[in-house]
Amino acid sequence: MTGGRQVVDHGVLAGVARTLRQTSAEVDGLARSVPGPPDAGNATAVVTGMLARFLDNAGALVLGAAGAAEQVATGNADYAETDTQAADSVRGERNRPR
Repeated sequence: MTGGRQVVDHGVLAGVARTLRQTSAEVDGLARSVPGPPDAGNATAVVTGMLARFLDNAGALVLGAAGAAEQVATGNADYAETDTQAADSVRGERNRPR
């Protein structure tokens, strides 16, 4: 992007990472409450298969949200470090004799 001012709100990014981590942990915590296979008569196999797929997808959500949280947190830390280095560089240029 040229000519525009880009601002990174580190608090917002930290909040996004926190929300993703919390979501991952909460969904993962639900695994303890998963019931056993249902008695659905002739449809037991189908229902059990559907539940298994749902649980697989929930597991992918847990891993994906946790991974995304780490990526957001790492990006936020990188932005903060770059901001600090840029500010130090600008201060250094201002303090140089001309």
